[in-house]
Amino acid sequence: MFRMSEKQFFPAVVGSVTKGLCLFGLLLGLLLFGAQAQADTGHDVEPEMATHHEVSAHHETPVPTVSDSQGLLPIPKEVPKPRTNEECIKCHKEQHLMSGRLDGSPAKLHIEYDEFKLTRHGKKLECIDCHEDAAAARHCRSGFQKVNCLACHSKIKGLFPYGARERLKKKKIRIPKRKMVGGSYYESKHGKALLAGKKNAPNCYNCHTRHYVYGAKNIKSTVNRANLTATCGACHKERQFKTMLERLAAFRLEAHRKGDLSFDYDRGNCIDCHQGNAVHGQKVNDAPCSRCHDTAKKIEPVSLLGLGPFHLYPNPETQYSVWCARNLYGALLIILASAAFIWLLFYILKAAAEYYRKEGGEE
Repeated sequence: MFRMSEKQFFPAVVGSVTKGLCLFGLLLGLLLFGAQAQADTGHDVEPEMATHHEVSAHHETPVPTVSDSQGLLPIPKEVPKPRTNEECIKCHKEQHLMSGRLDGSPAKLHIEYDEFKLTRHGKKLECIDCHEDAAAARHCRSGFQKVNCLACHSKIKGLFPYGARERLKKKKIRIPKRKMVGGSYYESKHGKALLAGKKNAPNCYNCHTRHYVYGAKNIKSTVNRANLTATCGACHKERQFKTMLERLAAFRLEAHRKGDLSFDYDRGNCIDCHQGNAVHGQKVNDAPCSRCHDTAKKIEPVSLLGLGPFHLYPNPETQYSVWCARNLYGALLIILASAAFIWLLFYILKAAAEYYRKEGGEE
């Protein structure tokens, strides 16, 4: 067998060891370089480098922070530029765009953009003025925080969207004093029910809609006089007219004009009487209802022969004359209805008797 001499063996060993050390040093250098790069990406930008990053912010998309533990899509820590209405509508113009809320109820996300642009909000505001957390590059699956209209329409602090009033000032948008309704609204029955967390308690959008807010004098507005019956009746179904007799009984309200021509007794305008409860707790006109009716006192509704509940029932102790007149009208109505029924019954019986006489040949 061939055996290496000492002179041949020593240089070969030295060469092998040298190559091994070089390879080890190269691997160690790569590992240290990778660890340093990873550490740099997890730290904030140094102060002296802030200017460079601010200059290049519009060229590079920031790296999103991913959190899949809650089943959420990644949301960037920063947004290169705010979203415009035109960018939002690219998706929200789809007719069948739907989502699911955390309580399992469906949420319709379609927006009629051409109609929205004609509304009070659409003429001056961007979508992200209210939905400020939707300015992120991606939406989270569970939706965004609920918008509280009183963040703009009151001086109450801490409501979402945060800083809304400051953004309005920058856009030189001033909300009239009569539209600052936060304090009075929470004193109304609607507001108290909402604060108490009652089921089906009304929010602002239940009366004004979420995205199609017009002035009350606009016929498209849900709080226009012509639309109040449908708007209020959506929740107060017990006050809707279901039978012809109920509609006839409601004419008693318009009959009030016989005694007072100074006020329009419109049976479809709910807020004339219920303005303190329905209109943000504010008084909007001088409705004379309280002169005769104790509207603040709770009285069980009285039903009379299928005529439905009487809307206001006068107090016999403090409003005796009104109580007598109301019952007199009720009694006359019963008498007239009974007389008409008896006359019809006798007419039918008479006609039947004459028919059988002819058939029997008595004539």
